[in-house]
Amino acid sequence: MITPQLLCLATAIFFEARGEPIDGQELVANVILNRVEHSSYPDTVCGVVNQRKQFSYTHDGMSDNPLDYKDYQDKIAWELSKDLAKDILDNGVFNPYILMYHNTSVEPYWSSSYDLSGVVGEHIFYKEKD
Repeated sequence: MITPQLLCLATAIFFEARGEPIDGQELVANVILNRVEHSSYPDTVCGVVNQRKQFSYTHDGMSDNPLDYKDYQDKIAWELSKDLAKDILDNGVFNPYILMYHNTSVEPYWSSSYDLSGVVGEHIFYKEKD
């Protein structure tokens, strides 16, 4: 059964990281769950992923329904996104520190306010400054 939280997390993984290595997809999910636990963000997965302008897929003008993407690779990616989301919701995060990430092709204004945590695929991950 897909709960609203599982659906929100799987959808975010699908749109934000489906072309990334598995560990990059897991780290995107970690960011979302870490934000749920952080006092500066909403306290639900859906609240975090739907927070205004936090995740690009929610405001890019394209469909936010993974089922609208019908290519073979998209279908596989959707199933993987659901599996990863369920696993992380069931077992917890493996990196409790990362709160932010962005694609390597951009340099957001906020990046200097955080410490670099690592790079996986096309995403750069950050944690709060020590």
